[in-house]
Amino acid sequence: MIKKLKQRSAWISYRIWAESGFFTLLALVIPLALNPKDPFSYGAEFVWPMLGPVLVALRYGFTKGLASVLVLLFLQSVLIRTGMVPPDIHLPFQTIAGYALLVMLCGEFCDWREKSSEKQKRELAYVNDRLETFTRHYHLLRLSHDKLEQMLAGHSLSLRESLQAVKMQIGQLPDRDIERVAQPIMSLFVEYGSLQCATLCKVEEGRHLASVLASVGPVRQVDSDDMMVQKMFETGQLVSLKHLSGEAMEQSLYQVVIPLMDVRERIYAVVLVEQIQFFALNKETLTLLAVTAGYIADLLRNAIANPIMNGDERESFSLQAERANYDAKRYKIPAQLVSWRMDAALHQPVLDYLHATRRGLDVYFHDEQNNLLQILMPLADKRDYSGFKERVDAWAKNAQGKNLSELGIHELNHLALPVSAKQFAKQLEKVIHAE
Repeated sequence: MIKKLKQRSAWISYRIWAESGFFTLLALVIPLALNPKDPFSYGAEFVWPMLGPVLVALRYGFTKGLASVLVLLFLQSVLIRTGMVPPDIHLPFQTIAGYALLVMLCGEFCDWREKSSEKQKRELAYVNDRLETFTRHYHLLRLSHDKLEQMLAGHSLSLRESLQAVKMQIGQLPDRDIERVAQPIMSLFVEYGSLQCATLCKVEEGRHLASVLASVGPVRQVDSDDMMVQKMFETGQLVSLKHLSGEAMEQSLYQVVIPLMDVRERIYAVVLVEQIQFFALNKETLTLLAVTAGYIADLLRNAIANPIMNGDERESFSLQAERANYDAKRYKIPAQLVSWRMDAALHQPVLDYLHATRRGLDVYFHDEQNNLLQILMPLADKRDYSGFKERVDAWAKNAQGKNLSELGIHELNHLALPVSAKQFAKQLEKVIHAE
């Protein structure tokens, strides 16, 4: 292969020299044939024989152009000395020097153009190589992304679905002792948090990690003194690697530590995550894990988990409202707390409709004595509540022939959570004392 390239390069070099010589001879012969009395045109306004070396210089560069003009001058001097041209013809030095300089300038321009062209070719080759590498990496990344999407196709990271699963799997259990529900809790975290290696530990005496209740994957011995565990107890919040820095990050055994802390700040257990799938270690998933852990802790605290409550369940409703306000403040998760004035006897069809069409996470507190209906709508913004109210109003008009106002159902108060502690306490006071 190398030999063939050398042969090809040598052949190209021979061809260039041959073409340069051919144009030089043409510059000598053609003027002799067309104008034998003055074949060199040194007495004319333009020296036509110099056109040959100029073309050679423009085409093949400085070296070939200079060689061409020197050969042409040499042959012209030979013709003068041998008497093959009229004896009065001579070679003017200034004219020859000027055209020789022109030829050299043309040659320099050709060389500069060739160097510039070669540089552009190298840059283009580099860009093409980088583009090819980028394209190859892009397709590999796209293939990896497609595979990742396929892996996640059946895996929901919906916070609403996660909380509904908590209520279905944990809230419906008759006995919610942490030791008895440990495995269902761990299963929920594995399903919605993509945990690979994790341990669920019971917490005793405030900050002491007691027995291991459940685990998934190959886990190491629990380290109560781990810096991430200590930081979790200090803050009472989920802690991940992004909350540590430098040496502390390298020394920690865990990637995420999740406290099961209820709204009264009691920690029942801690999930120590040693390994989590890399795509799940993001803000959305960590928020999902933290909120899910809080809801589980609230269910462990309260035996009541009915979504439709009566006057005897004020405290349970208040705790759930506190949880919604806390999550709205801490994790920017919207929620709505609404009070309606309605008579149970007169508005039973409306109540039945509300119960039948209740959203999965909504909680109703109905005080029959004071004709009060409190509606808690987690994961709902003002538009969701407006749509909910319009839907109920449209149903009332179709089924009862009157809208809510005409039926005597009025909105007493509407809080878009989060709200200040003072404003929230005032609203809960109305619920507790039915003011």
